[in-house]
Amino acid sequence: MSRWIVLTAALLAAAAMAQQDSSDKDRAADGKGADGASGNSVYRIVGPDGRVTFSDSPPPGQKAEKVEIGPTNVQPIAPPLPLPTRKLSPRDVDNNQRGGSDPGPVRFSIVSPANDATIPPGQRFIVLQVALDPVPREGYAFYAVIDGQRWSGMSSGTSLDISALERGTHTVQAVLLGAGGQPLAQSQAIQIHVKRPGGQVPDYPAQQAPQMPKLPQAPGVAKPPKPQPR
Repeated sequence: MSRWIVLTAALLAAAAMAQQDSSDKDRAADGKGADGASGNSVYRIVGPDGRVTFSDSPPPGQKAEKVEIGPTNVQPIAPPLPLPTRKLSPRDVDNNQRGGSDPGPVRFSIVSPANDATIPPGQRFIVLQVALDPVPREGYAFYAVIDGQRWSGMSSGTSLDISALERGTHTVQAVLLGAGGQPLAQSQAIQIHVKRPGGQVPDYPAQQAPQMPKLPQAPGVAKPPKPQPR
C-alpha cells in the first residue's frame, strides 16, 4: 500500500514540475518577444561558480532574474544648418554680370578749347570740356591743372568754368578722379592764349601821335617854374 502512495506522489510531483517548466518556457518566450520589441530588459544569470552574467534572453535550464531597463535617451542627429547667405545688391549683381568692378583704363581727353586756341577779348566765358570712355559707374569728378597749379573748383560732369583766367598764354590739363577721390586718368596738355584788356597796356595799343619838338629858349627869358606836386 505504501508503495502505491509513493508512486502516486512521484507522478504528481513529475506532473507539477512539467507544468512549471512549461510555464517558465512560455514566460521566457513572451519575455523574449517583448524584450526584442522594446529592448528594455535583460536577464541576470548567476552561474554555479557564483559568476554573474547578463543576457538579453534567459538561458534554458538556468534560473535568470529579469532586470528592467529604463528607456534609452537617444538624441536625434540634427540636420546640417544651411550656410549663411547674403542678398546681393543691384551693384553687386551688375558687377557680377559685367565680370567684376574694375572698368579698366579710362580714355580721358580735353575736347575744348583746342590746342593753341586764342580766346579773343570779347569772349567773356572760357569753358573747359572733356570726354571720357567708359564712364565710371560709381561716379567721378575732374579738376583742371593750369600752369602747374590746381584750379580752384571741380566738376562732376564734362565741363568746368575757367573764365577767371588772366591774359596770357597758359598750359591746361585735366585730371579725372574716381568716386573715392583716387586718380583714374589725366588728359593731354594744351596751350591757350587769352587776349584780355589789361589795366595799363591794352592788347592792341593804338598808335600815338609823335610829340612836338621843344622850341628854343629865347635869351634873357627866365624858364617857367616847374609845377609843385600838391
